[in-house]
Amino acid sequence: MDFFWKALDAVADKLKIIGALGLAGMTVLTCTDVVGRFFKHPVFGSVELVTFMGVMAVAASLPAVHLNKGHIGVELLFRFFSRRTRAVIDSITGVLSLILFGLLSWRMFDYAMEMRASGEVSMNLGFPEYMLVFVVAVCFGFFFLAILKGIRDSFVAARLK
Repeated sequence: MDFFWKALDAVADKLKIIGALGLAGMTVLTCTDVVGRFFKHPVFGSVELVTFMGVMAVAASLPAVHLNKGHIGVELLFRFFSRRTRAVIDSITGVLSLILFGLLSWRMFDYAMEMRASGEVSMNLGFPEYMLVFVVAVCFGFFFLAILKGIRDSFVAARLK
């Protein structure tokens, strides 16, 4: 089973790189478009491409952020709770997140299949949008697994105490 969790860590690291490349691509494309507009030659479809890269940057980085506990948490009151209360709250939010992203991944995959069947494409570039929705569904699936690993780690840590 350790192989599975190590593979998840490796995939999350690769997805993190894809997310970083999407963010860098957004920066380069936006700068190029701004300079191009100054010279009356904007980049055609730049708004669509920046949107697609933004979606990829967020979706691809979610598993790595969760595994590294890099998400934002409000700890103003949380730190005053007992260790047991914090563990219960973490477990509840973990299970709710697991359910939410399991459902989101499944429905995004279904939606991608519907978009594929309808032949829907983006307005300017004619890019088949179902591909992006499918990739987001896969990223949410890996996020689901990352949440599952977090819940497992919480139970293992609670058992050791």
